Amino acid sequence: MQILIVARVQFVNAGKNAGVCISKGGRFPPYTSEGKPPKKVSKGAKDLTLCRVFRKKTCCDVAQTYPALLSVRRLASTGEASQECLQLWELLECSICDPQIGVQPGPPLICASFCDRVYQACANAYFSMDANKRVRAKLLTSRLADSSIRLFELSGARFHLLSPF
Repeated sequence: MQILIVARVQFVNAGKNAGVCISKGGRFPPYTSEGKPPKKVSKGAKDLTLCRVFRKKTCCDVAQTYPALLSVRRLASTGEASQECLQLWELLECSICDPQIGVQPGPPLICASFCDRVYQACANAYFSMDANKRVRAKLLTSRLADSSIRLFELSGARFHLLSPF
């Protein structure tokens, strides 16, 4: 089962970067295939450690998928995340490996409805692995969920703005 999680946006760009990998910037490591079209990733040292659904055509290699794997593992081992949260978080982490996303400038565009699903599934998980920050992160989530404004529940876009994507 594959879920459409990324809003596809058509960019008009006179063919300058059409069809070639463009690094996302921010927290995402640069693509080693920057400026080249997405390609098949072979098994070996550069193999995908996560996001293998994109192995046949992607801009990613281990430089992108290893940090994503660590993020999912931390969430599973110390974040007290549900199975649904882990699955959705993995989809979110792997969004940059989608070949249609890899050739677009900027970070991936995530649908508000998907952000709503991630928030609902992960609302009780801890995303900070420092013991002191972990407590604060959990309290912040609880405080926001109990507030009368309920920004996170009403707006996947708001959750997305506060997330690392």
